[in-house]
Amino acid sequence: MKRLILIIVLAALLLAACAGGKPAQNGETRAVTLNLTYIPNVQFAPFYVAIENGYFADKGLVVSLNYGNEADLIALVGSGNQQFMIASGEQVLMGRAQGLPVVTIYNWYKEFPVGIVSLAEKNITSPMDLKGKSIGLPGLYGASYIGFEAFAQNEGLRDSDYSLQSIGFTQVESLVSGIVDAAVIYVPNEPSQLRAKGYPINVLRVADSIDLIGNGLVTNEATIAREPELVRSVLGALLKGIQFSAEHPDETYRICMKYVDNLAEADESVQKQVLAESIKLWDVYPTNEDHTQRWENMQAILLKLGLMSQSVDLKGVYDGSFLP
Repeated sequence: MKRLILIIVLAALLLAACAGGKPAQNGETRAVTLNLTYIPNVQFAPFYVAIENGYFADKGLVVSLNYGNEADLIALVGSGNQQFMIASGEQVLMGRAQGLPVVTIYNWYKEFPVGIVSLAEKNITSPMDLKGKSIGLPGLYGASYIGFEAFAQNEGLRDSDYSLQSIGFTQVESLVSGIVDAAVIYVPNEPSQLRAKGYPINVLRVADSIDLIGNGLVTNEATIAREPELVRSVLGALLKGIQFSAEHPDETYRICMKYVDNLAEADESVQKQVLAESIKLWDVYPTNEDHTQRWENMQAILLKLGLMSQSVDLKGVYDGSFLP
């Protein structure tokens, strides 16, 4: 079955490569879909800025945004049915382990964005303080689960030292109501919400314990081989959006209001803080540095958790040659 899936994927990529259009030339425009995970939010601000400020248009690109489940989108990009998405490092590795030729071309997040938050009254200020505690997380899947497991194992914690509870995305409510002692969160999000509600908190960041590969711009091998200028154009426009967002957060927030439903009714101070905390995690002015250790660390935890049955060649997971 696995061999059949691989044959189908390779066939799809061959068709995509043969049918793929060329980058826009001589005033022509090229339609491109950029796939983002979950729902519109301020953390995708650079995409909204790059559209609104004409950075994609300057490259001859007419961009549409699509939101969906990360695992589903990886399959689409890997099969050649889509060309670009934002994906976390673990999804790229697991995809390649399944025969999907997905490639990260820019490591957007310089730090893995997951952490463990608790109310200050719980006195959880170090990893060892998690012993005997109940820890809530969305579920036993995704970046939150993988990040926590990497953190716990790196800090010498055993499964029997704590109890994990699947609480969905109710971290703030579950902490405040006392359902759990601590919760696995996305560093810019829930801590900002809790502080805004007046709760003193402690945050243990996964990135302070172990360096894992985070979110990045992902394409596939066929697009890189067939349309390198398209790849360069998409990345170049996105980088301009990232840099503008980092340098002009207030104007960026105003642009987000056009793209994020109900943002005008949300608590502006909280959402601006979420944006500010997100910007701290971005690699705003990237260089083609060596990220091998981050990829190795991520692959190691995926193998330990049984989410990959065998290792993949890390030379294929990242191509930094398109960075300016």
